[in-house]
Amino acid sequence: RLYKNVKLAIGPAIDNGFYYDIDSEKPFTTDDLVKIEEEMMKIVKEGYSLEYREMDRKEAIKYYEDLGEIYKVEILKDLGDDVKKVSFYKQGEFEDLCKGPHIPTIKPIKAIKLLSVSGAYWRGNEKNKMLQRIYGITFEKKKDLDEYLEFLEDAKQRDHRKIGKELGIFMISQN
Repeated sequence: RLYKNVKLAIGPAIDNGFYYDIDSEKPFTTDDLVKIEEEMMKIVKEGYSLEYREMDRKEAIKYYEDLGEIYKVEILKDLGDDVKKVSFYKQGEFEDLCKGPHIPTIKPIKAIKLLSVSGAYWRGNEKNKMLQRIYGITFEKKKDLDEYLEFLEDAKQRDHRKIGKELGIFMISQN
């Protein structure tokens, strides 16, 4: 909704939330993350259920070629000819290639935090384009998000690199 000219790569769930790799000419800033969070909360309030559908893999390749989504096309082509069908999940106007499963509805989400943005080479290969990876997390209760953010802050304060440098035990050289 906010960035029409970006290309989407992958966006899996991970142990501590999720991330999405995005090809954008403009680097995302902290202000952008705040805007994206606000838009995500608007979408949650719209209360979509997630709709599942399958498509023939070759038809999906054509679909994404027409959209100019080069990363999705590459993923689909790499699946090989023995994969006949692929799955999609849709919420509102947004639909994405995904093997799932998903929660049936986004209604229970009450707290969203986009934690950081970093660089990630497409498919982890330094010869490929550097994408922007946005990390985030969601919770059903704002209290759980607040506790998680406090946990992250405590962990940051206990980071051995920070403490070791402060105590003069070691230094980190930029060379």
